[in-house]
Amino acid sequence: MKDSYTEGATRTASNLIQAVSDVNAKGGVILVFLHKSVDGDCIGSACGICQVLRTLGAEAYVMMPEELPEKMEFLNVEGLLFHPLGDTPEAKEFASNRTINGKPFCFAVAVDCAEGDRMGGCGEIFDSCKDNIIIDHHCSVLTRADNMWIVPEASSACELCFYVSCKIAELLGKKREEVISTISARCFMAGMVTDTGRFTYKNTHSETLTAAGELMELGADVSSVCYNLFDRKEKGKFMLSAEARSRVEFYADGKFAFVAVPHDLFVKHGADSDGVDDVVSSMRDIDGVEVAIVLRELESGEIRANVRSQNFFDSAAFAETYGGGGHVRAAGFTVKDADIMTLAEDVKAKVIERL
Repeated sequence: MKDSYTEGATRTASNLIQAVSDVNAKGGVILVFLHKSVDGDCIGSACGICQVLRTLGAEAYVMMPEELPEKMEFLNVEGLLFHPLGDTPEAKEFASNRTINGKPFCFAVAVDCAEGDRMGGCGEIFDSCKDNIIIDHHCSVLTRADNMWIVPEASSACELCFYVSCKIAELLGKKREEVISTISARCFMAGMVTDTGRFTYKNTHSETLTAAGELMELGADVSSVCYNLFDRKEKGKFMLSAEARSRVEFYADGKFAFVAVPHDLFVKHGADSDGVDDVVSSMRDIDGVEVAIVLRELESGEIRANVRSQNFFDSAAFAETYGGGGHVRAAGFTVKDADIMTLAEDVKAKVIERL
């Protein structure tokens, strides 16, 4: 861990330990929040820190704004998840009195995001709780406070959550394996390999690799994590990815690669919304491409965009023009009530103008 991380990790760990003590005294629960359009880093950091909180004796749950993607089922975290937006008796109980199993919601932890409006239908729940801790690494988060640990240069929220968990063990005089279970280690590894592209992106630092090695010693199988998140592919998703790649358009002398994937293509190949997750990074890796963008149309009508860049195009700043955000080299946004082809023309025009 970098020396510059020590203060933030220690403060955050101390705050979490105190939160567990306070919430247990009230007989309540701690809820962990993540952003919608879930990915490996938000799932990994949320479930990893949730399991740590349970190890400390807290009753904790991850608030899920959507279903867990099939490719992440190998993490075995379903028992940590709570779906407040469904029609189950548990969801109805929470909606009526903000309790889970009769215990009140007392404290919130947000990972890989800092604002309720990025949490989908769970955002209002997060915003209703003033007692919270935030751990994030997005450069678009400008606010700083004692309850927040924001490190834009970190590889992932999972790396930060791992450091916090290590500090929790240190402050409590415990061994790391007493605080960081195999489940937590696997989850933290999942986020790190996701946001670093299997440790190949420019946000991979020496301390990132050291942390990954320590997670392996704690039980994280990096081969299994990488296979499930990157290599494993259903036939329908493979065919969808292939067709999406065949439709890629190039602009600005090959510096800009773009493709729009309408919902009917997902239907054609029987693939779900994450069927083109691999496409945008592959587009960016093409010789001469500086920025790559994929638009995908969901069954709900929402259009989600993934933006990736190489050296000079600020992906986060561009995503912010559509109400999104992220990192300088990787960002995204969601647009509602729009025609995908109309949006495509608008996005292309804006990118070409910037290039």
